[in-house]
Order: sequence, then structure tokens, then C-alpha cells
Amino acid sequence: MKIALNYVIAFSLVLFFASCAKSKHKIGSMYKGGYIFKINMFGHGLCAAPKDLKPQEWGCYGTLINGANGKEIGTGKQNTKDIIDGCVSYYPIAARSCDDLVVDSYDDWFLPSLEELLLMHRELYAQSIGDFTPNEYWSSSQNFSLGAWKVNFATGEKGNDSNKSNKGLRVRAIRSF
Repeated sequence: MKIALNYVIAFSLVLFFASCAKSKHKIGSMYKGGYIFKINMFGHGLCAAPKDLKPQEWGCYGTLINGANGKEIGTGKQNTKDIIDGCVSYYPIAARSCDDLVVDSYDDWFLPSLEELLLMHRELYAQSIGDFTPNEYWSSSQNFSLGAWKVNFATGEKGNDSNKSNKGLRVRAIRSF
């Protein structure tokens, strides 16, 4: 009887939190400075800045940045921190530009990981939301000392750019909410 009661209480709590967490915000809507492209049942997620930053290099060509290799959703923020901490450059670099961005008083932007960038492509660009261009975008996911992962928004394909000093790739910051 005690076990059954515990299950009933646990199930009731799950239903309560799920009902409270129903978000009125939807994929593609503007919220907290950007376009939502991921949202969970608790109303938390990721949004993309409303505009691209200037095309610029990933940074530190030939230098392996320790820790900046997370590809999964949820690793972009740490990758960005690792890039900023490990890459000394006189030129603008994508991670630092995202970190410096302020939109609608939100200043916690970062360069998306590979999977975050792929999700942004699928949920926003493919739906014609967010003023993206059909070009290649940098991710924060380093592949090796010379290269980093990118996504071609025209095709949705991921690839490795073997030249982190390539200044022709687009940059779009994201943030968690």
C-alpha cells in the first residue's frame, strides 16, 4: 500500500509540474532577445539572436583549444568559454563576438555547438524564420587544431572547415533561457 501511494504521489507531481510548465512560447517566436528554436516541457530552451554577426574567423588556427570539442546540445556555452580562455587573437573571433553581444539587455550569448547549430537550421532556417542566409555558419565545436565544424545552411549539411582562420563563415549567437 505504501509503495502504491508513493507512485500516486510521484505521478501527481509529474502531472502538476507538466501542466504548470506548459509554455505559451513556441518554436520560431521571439522571446528573451531571440528566436526560439528549442523549448522543453518546463519552458526552458534556446533562442537564436535576431541577426547574424559579421563573418569572421573561428580563431587560433593551428592551436588545439582544450575542451572546445563538445558537439551535443548543451555544450556550446562551455565550448565558447573554452575558446575565449584558450585563444589569444588580435582579430575578432566568433566565440568572443558572441560572448560580447548584447540584445535587449541580454548579455549571455554564445557560439552554438554543432548539434545546436543543426537544430537551429532545422527549426528556424528551414521554416524561413530568423533572417538567415544560405551560407556556411561556424559552430563552437572544434574538430582538430586546424579546423572546426560548420553547417551549410543552404543544404543543412555539416562539415569540417580545415582553416579556423577562414573569415568568410557566418556567425549567429544563441542563448539559453
